[in-house]
Amino acid sequence: MIRPEQFQYPRKDKRLLSTQGFIGLLLVLVVLIAGLLFIKSSYFTVGSVIVEGNKYVSIEDVYRIADIPETINIFSLNTTNIKMRLMHDLRIAETDVSRQFPGTIVISIKERKPMAYIASSYGFLELDKQGMVLAVFKNIKQTNVPMITGIRLENQYVSDKIENGVIKNIVNYLSLLDEVTLNQLSEINLKSSEQIIAYTVNSVHIRLGNSDRLSDKAKFTNEILNELGDKKKMVEYIDLNYVPPVIKFKQ
Repeated sequence: MIRPEQFQYPRKDKRLLSTQGFIGLLLVLVVLIAGLLFIKSSYFTVGSVIVEGNKYVSIEDVYRIADIPETINIFSLNTTNIKMRLMHDLRIAETDVSRQFPGTIVISIKERKPMAYIASSYGFLELDKQGMVLAVFKNIKQTNVPMITGIRLENQYVSDKIENGVIKNIVNYLSLLDEVTLNQLSEINLKSSEQIIAYTVNSVHIRLGNSDRLSDKAKFTNEILNELGDKKKMVEYIDLNYVPPVIKFKQ
């Protein structure tokens, strides 16, 4: 009979265990590397980028500001960084960046609305309703808001706030117009602080006079241009210095 102390269980070689552990770790490492390379492959490239809410900031500008490449990996995309880059642009007031699987990025933005352009010593400044410089352009091919003429600014840069009282009053007047009316104005000419004239795309003169009663004048501008409709071509000028305003038709 075999005594218990005489029975011995088989023992694995410590070197064999060490080799098997190393191989196991190596396999895990290979799997992790393969997985990392796989998720970075073009299979996970975002198929489209949707920009919502933009009107004045072009889609190309949004891509450039956000530093979005032509192809984006949904696993390497940092939506927080994209949002931070966009918020550095003064033209953008708010933004939200989200992912819609399997392959779409949605960028929603709320813009600071430009009210006017004005010439400067090195180009044209884009102003918002507070008179802040949102952007600077060397040339303007197409304007979507009126151009302030009769005055030229010096040494104004992006994020600067215009302190000229007359200009501040003009952009305030423009901010009180509805979008349809604003789009009909092509120019605000500052002949003097007491003689401000707005021009429509139909060459109708709107005599604003000075900066008094601007809220009332904006209200009349909205109402009159809306009521005139297609008859604006028959109007020579609108004088808002009087209450009620005077409308002179062409002879």
